Amino acid sequence: MTTASGKVPCSACGKPVSASQAAKTGGLCILCSIKLEEKAACQECGKQVSAKLAARRNGLCLHCSAKRNPFFVLYSSLIDRVCHSSGGFDLLSDAEKLYYALTLFQNEVNNGGFHQFFFNSSGSYYELIEDALITLDEAQTLELLRQAKRNIFPEIPVPIDTAERRSTMPGSTSDLMTKLDELDQQFYRIPDTLTPKLEDFARQRGLVPANAGRP
Repeated sequence: MTTASGKVPCSACGKPVSASQAAKTGGLCILCSIKLEEKAACQECGKQVSAKLAARRNGLCLHCSAKRNPFFVLYSSLIDRVCHSSGGFDLLSDAEKLYYALTLFQNEVNNGGFHQFFFNSSGSYYELIEDALITLDEAQTLELLRQAKRNIFPEIPVPIDTAERRSTMPGSTSDLMTKLDELDQQFYRIPDTLTPKLEDFARQRGLVPANAGRP
């Protein structure tokens, strides 16, 4: 029975749920839909996961599927070398530095926007990322990055030292955050042409096998 607010009781737990949501999940709320979803054991680690999602990943859970992705393995190895080896980032090859910095840039902006990118250690690689986007002909992403930089550091280069960068970043005023949010939304809307270019770059530079990620 639909209430005046457009809610119906979940057929499993009775919790009110929107009629449109219930129609998509067989009368269930989201939590019950997840609990009652058919499960399957990951073929590699045995973890119980959604059978529907496992079918999309050749019978694997997300973690095991990622471990077989050569680009995930490459980036994970670079993180380990940067964070846990004595030479860190400086001992990476030029190709590895570009791949690491651009992947880190993508992850930070996708996760928390341009403000997070500049606030975290990722901001230390601003100049490298700017040059790399030029190298890979990523004009739209480059322009968004430069606009974000002009909003946060309008008169000075982006400091390489993280502590110095954070201390010179302006406060998170509503005006600044509104401008950065607009840039974030533009970044999320543009087609992701950077990822396939990075994958091609990794293949061409021998960071992964030449046929990595291809059928």
